[in-house]
Amino acid sequence: MATEREGDQLSVTVIPDPACAQGLKATWGLGKQMFVFAGMHHKVQEEMRGNLESPTYIHQVKWDTEMHEPITRKLVNESRNIFMLLQHKVTECSGAALKPHLVKASRQYRAVLKACSINLHTAAGSTFNEEERERLERQVQIYEMIELIWSLCEMLFIEVSPGGVILTQLLEWLRWNFCEAETQALEVMQYDPPENHKEYWDTIYRFVLQGRVDNARKLLSLHSQIGEDSFQSLDELLKKLPLQAIYRGHSLAEFDMKWRHWREECARRLEDGEFASCVNLEKICRILCGDEDIFSELKDLCETWYHMLVSKMLYQNPTVKASDLQYYVHGCINEYAARGRLGELDNILIAALEFDIHQVIKDCSSVLGSWWFVVHLTDLFHHSGGLEAQKQGYGSNLREFLLLEYASGLMSHNSLWQIGIDYFDHCPEFGRSYLELYLEHIPLDTEKKAWKILRICEAREMNHQVRSICRSMGMKALHNGRLGSALSWCLRSKDVAFATMITEKFLTEYTDKGDFSNLDLIDKLGPSMLLSKRLTFLGKYREFHKLYEDGDIYAAAELLLSLLTARLTPRQFLLTLLTDALPMLEYEEVIFTSHQTYELMYCLESITLSKTQDDHKPPKGESQSGAQVKKGLSETEKEKIELMRLALARNLARAILKEGTLKA
Repeated sequence: MATEREGDQLSVTVIPDPACAQGLKATWGLGKQMFVFAGMHHKVQEEMRGNLESPTYIHQVKWDTEMHEPITRKLVNESRNIFMLLQHKVTECSGAALKPHLVKASRQYRAVLKACSINLHTAAGSTFNEEERERLERQVQIYEMIELIWSLCEMLFIEVSPGGVILTQLLEWLRWNFCEAETQALEVMQYDPPENHKEYWDTIYRFVLQGRVDNARKLLSLHSQIGEDSFQSLDELLKKLPLQAIYRGHSLAEFDMKWRHWREECARRLEDGEFASCVNLEKICRILCGDEDIFSELKDLCETWYHMLVSKMLYQNPTVKASDLQYYVHGCINEYAARGRLGELDNILIAALEFDIHQVIKDCSSVLGSWWFVVHLTDLFHHSGGLEAQKQGYGSNLREFLLLEYASGLMSHNSLWQIGIDYFDHCPEFGRSYLELYLEHIPLDTEKKAWKILRICEAREMNHQVRSICRSMGMKALHNGRLGSALSWCLRSKDVAFATMITEKFLTEYTDKGDFSNLDLIDKLGPSMLLSKRLTFLGKYREFHKLYEDGDIYAAAELLLSLLTARLTPRQFLLTLLTDALPMLEYEEVIFTSHQTYELMYCLESITLSKTQDDHKPPKGESQSGAQVKKGLSETEKEKIELMRLALARNLARAILKEGTLKA
């Protein structure tokens, strides 16, 4: 058994491994994942080790993987772009100047969420797997719930209207989230005659309850008795509903006056019995008058308490402020009390209407599964100034806590980890620490991925991670026999010890094969050769070969002598370097002067003496008498030394003669 997170809830996952029945052990993986394996008593473990038919398996357990699916990955990518653009705007402006950008970002988030919901719905309709279809449909329901909550929070906390009057926004909210009336209207209008359809009047009621009087008038005009006085009277009242006074920017006092006059006219016509001949028209007029009983009678058409809340405010108190809505909530909830206790969505909406932002975030985190919604909504709250900056037990402020959790979930995916980095970058307190730890544990599967991570680290001046990545990739290249690639990573890391080791490999290769590989890379070392003495020697030694090949013998000889006397040459490579001087000693012209020849002779004798002493040096901890003397110089080395002595002697004689002739 293992646990898998769904929001703040835990569901049980069965591990299909009999060995796990004896106990479990686990170790953390990258991001939101663990590696679980059998962790049994040591006696049982020993018994199972003896049983060759009982292998040990490692099981991977992941959570917060909802955003790892193909459809939702598009949502993650697009919302990342919105998030980054908003953070850029935050650095440029603040206060009232920032509000339009917050509103725009909120609407963009909702747009990509809606697109994702549509794609999930399409995928659910096209799959033949019943279990997969049910899973996708559940996800669609969650996203529709998110959209409902987000749009309400947007109008309450982000797009706050002047004066706090919220009616027009609430009516838009109903229009987008309660579409049953539109669906019914299409069916009704196709019926002949429409008034005989069983849903004809209910559809008109729905439109009126949502303030969509134009749609209601259109359906009403299809009635065969539309020419009668009662129908014309109601149509006139619907037409006079002063909603347009708000949309056209009239002052609140002017609207309130228009609405009161209109309401009085509705009440007067109802009292005069103008609609007594048609009970359906009378019901509509009672709605317009804000009659409390008619809302109770038509509560099934409102569907939910929050639909009824908006409908009541439209016809009872259209100038209600957002902060006052909470005082009307419980009256509407009581109308639906017979349906049972409030659901999770209801509690979230109530918390929003009570302006309890932290409760909204807490409940959404528990109910809605992934962190995607609460992260981006909280970020908007934070920048709008509606979220307190205190730590409140999260270790940092709430915004950063949620960003860290969301980014951590992305880091466990093989491509979304790059998006997670952008979110870590906007966590000022702990983001860098988290990012450093995660980057160190991302598997470097390919050089392309390694270079990508390396650029990320370099851009953020994470020098320790840069060295670690370069050393890791350099060692991998070295083990695969790719010396050139290993040297490239070495130079990038600026690791002196690693550079020395790679250089030794190049020199060993030269000793064995008589030539260098990756000459183009060595030729372009430039200032990088100064990273270590060994690397400097390698670069200068290659430069000596190029001078010699280009026919610049005197410059080559000068460089060779400087390498021997400057103590840059590795001890085991001195004889090889001296041997390289042999062709120049046999050159027709005298290349080395007498002074230079004496220096070469000194170097040769130093090498011979050093090797002779090493050959007779006893092992550490043993006396000279008790030590076994090592084998002397090899025959090849002896031959090289003898040839060098002969060549140096001849060159010295030639140089002295030449210098004496010049002086004469």
